[in-house]
Amino acid sequence: MDRNNSILIIFGVLILLIGIILKLFIGRRRFYRRNAFGGEGFKNYRSSILTPFFENLINILAVLSIILGIISLAFAKWMS
Repeated sequence: MDRNNSILIIFGVLILLIGIILKLFIGRRRFYRRNAFGGEGFKNYRSSILTPFFENLINILAVLSIILGIISLAFAKWMS
């Protein structure tokens, strides 16, 4: 294993872990915001608009980082 493969493996694992942690963090926030009837409760109108927007944005970044991590690990395997 040369230096380029080890860099790809470290990068892939770190990006994959970051993506998984972000997905779990957003899921946990959404879970604890739900009430007994299954609806999400917000303090005011602004937070009810902005919170899901930023959570969806972070969720998209998390999915992209998971995909990038998997591609990086596959490319490191293919290079060896």
